[in-house]
Amino acid sequence: MTDAQETPADPFGLFAEAERQLNICNSCRYCEGYCAVFPALERRTVLGTGDITQLANLCHDCRACFHACMYAPPHEFAVNPPEILTHVRRAGYQSYVTASLLPARLRGRNPLVTAAVLVTAALLLLVTVGGSVNALGRHDGPYRVIAYPALLTTALLPAAWSVTVILRAAARYWRDIHGPLRHLAAPAALGRALGQAARLSYLRGGGENCYQAGDDPSPARRRWHHAVSYGFAACFASTVSAAVLQDVLGSPPPYPLLSVPVLLGTVGGAGMMAGCSGLAVLKRRGDTTATVGDYSLLIGLGLLAATGMLTLLLRSTPAYGTALVVHLATIVVCFGVAPYSTFVHGVYRFLALVQDNLEQVDGNSRY
Repeated sequence: MTDAQETPADPFGLFAEAERQLNICNSCRYCEGYCAVFPALERRTVLGTGDITQLANLCHDCRACFHACMYAPPHEFAVNPPEILTHVRRAGYQSYVTASLLPARLRGRNPLVTAAVLVTAALLLLVTVGGSVNALGRHDGPYRVIAYPALLTTALLPAAWSVTVILRAAARYWRDIHGPLRHLAAPAALGRALGQAARLSYLRGGGENCYQAGDDPSPARRRWHHAVSYGFAACFASTVSAAVLQDVLGSPPPYPLLSVPVLLGTVGGAGMMAGCSGLAVLKRRGDTTATVGDYSLLIGLGLLAATGMLTLLLRSTPAYGTALVVHLATIVVCFGVAPYSTFVHGVYRFLALVQDNLEQVDGNSRY
């Protein structure tokens, strides 16, 4: 961090409470081998808001430390790092995107209004540029329903908006936890962070997996997260492969069932639906701090995969056009609201891993 950095406000005393609990943890150090949070905590003698933000996003909420803690409630110290760090993370999700140009009414404060506006706009746009409502009955390729330039524009505009807002938020977040942006381009730290993120290394708790539901550790949460993340990656690869087939090799859709785009999209869609369902069940069983925003992200990703699978299943029927429009509208909504949902936690957590790896090389939490 830097002395001149901007730090988030603490209107509800979250950072003060987190500092109190983490100072107790730093004195005890019983959990220092459980995950990256406690070695990172030991490198800090004074906890500023940027330090606490870094530790909060480095925490993967496995809850192993809570189950091992001798000072957890009902002890008078009431130490519960997973809970307080979760509250700090959630406070940060929106604080880094408040400078965006999106009106307050359409940000995460009112996701239902956001979704309704974006879905309505998407449906009207798609039906209008498609030529007529009769185009919805076509099932001989997507461009019979909506022209390729219109389809591309409809998908790329919200995607570009989302990427711009997320990058801006990520830059503000990095300045808070670290300082100069130039240190972000460290190949060794980036490589190690990518490996840790790909393996979900810190969802193993103290080596015995997560305590997501009940008192017994389970690998379920890590596996469902893998299903969602790798499913999303497969769907992205499906889109890229379809673009290569069409724009490079001159082969437009629809593609055979055994083609690369269809196979990747099918595997990815199934993985996302399974992972989102599994995580939703785990949250309902064991996460007493889960918010509407947590569930809405899972619902959004699940609908994105489900509408895509439905479009594939109905592609030889008169319902194909309607299914395609619904799927594209879902894409518009998911892309449009992504920066204002817990989707950004993946970005912040990855940057927290990068910062942690930089600290391990430098031996200092401050730059």
